[in-house]
Amino acid sequence: MRINPEQIKNRWRLLKASSGFHNVMLFLEFVAVSALFWLILALNDSAQSNFNVRLQLTNVPDTVTFISDIPEKVHVSVRDKGTNLWRNGFMRTPTMQINFKEYGDNGVLRFTKGDVMASLKSVFGASAQITAVSLDSLRLVYTTNRGKRVPVVVDAIIMPASGSIMEGNLKTSPTNVLVYGEQSVLDTIHRVVTERLDLKDLSETTTIDVDLKRVKDARVLPSQVKVTVPIEPLVKKEALITITPVNVPEGESLLLFPSKVKVQYYVAMSRFNDDDDPLIELQTDYNDIRQTGSTRLPVEIVRHPDRFLNMCLLRDSVEYTIVKN
Repeated sequence: MRINPEQIKNRWRLLKASSGFHNVMLFLEFVAVSALFWLILALNDSAQSNFNVRLQLTNVPDTVTFISDIPEKVHVSVRDKGTNLWRNGFMRTPTMQINFKEYGDNGVLRFTKGDVMASLKSVFGASAQITAVSLDSLRLVYTTNRGKRVPVVVDAIIMPASGSIMEGNLKTSPTNVLVYGEQSVLDTIHRVVTERLDLKDLSETTTIDVDLKRVKDARVLPSQVKVTVPIEPLVKKEALITITPVNVPEGESLLLFPSKVKVQYYVAMSRFNDDDDPLIELQTDYNDIRQTGSTRLPVEIVRHPDRFLNMCLLRDSVEYTIVKN
């Protein structure tokens, strides 16, 4: 069904010309005027509202670092005329400013209960009644000492997924942080430790934000670092390693058949092309001949890096011949 614009226009003209339409519009105008009068009367009545007042420190020198935590907001309950509440609390963000130069002295910024109430009065107006406030007073410890640079130590338990390995050490960014406080406190701090990081079933390199543990009577900046966990897939590798006889008596030597055997193990993918032969040591013990009398000597892996996983010999024994020198 096609809609004819001319028909719609004609119907709209007829509707506007009808008496019913005029009655409805007149009714809506009365409703709007009544609502406006009601709003004006309501705003002139006394009311109570709750506000989150932003706390702002002003005129803080660049050399000052606060050790204490600075609250971001103060929760305040205020009673006043609705118009005043609307103007001072809703039309703008209420902010309580504290002048450092006025209240900071000798390492401590003190803002008393009286200072708090006076500051809130200046925010909401002299006629406002402050009925409740979450901040009774404020005492902030600060220092002008230069920060001490210390390394970050990661406290972590890392569990790679099956078929993966953590290749290399955990990396932090930044690697060092600054600790601020009194000199006697800084002299006892030599490192900063992260909160415990517990990650399981990792199959790829992962970077995560980690908070630093708080240090008593000191401020650590930044308070958070990025920790990167290097994860790589495992690949199977083989190497042909020479066997070294041990405990061979003087005047004798052992000829082994074969003198080299294959070793199979898993390494991180980035290590696949490394020359691993010098890092692996295989041995046979001459004393095993006396103990077992066997015609074969067992081969043992006696040395290899911890990063080589699931090492196994493809031949666990070899034949031998004793040669008199």
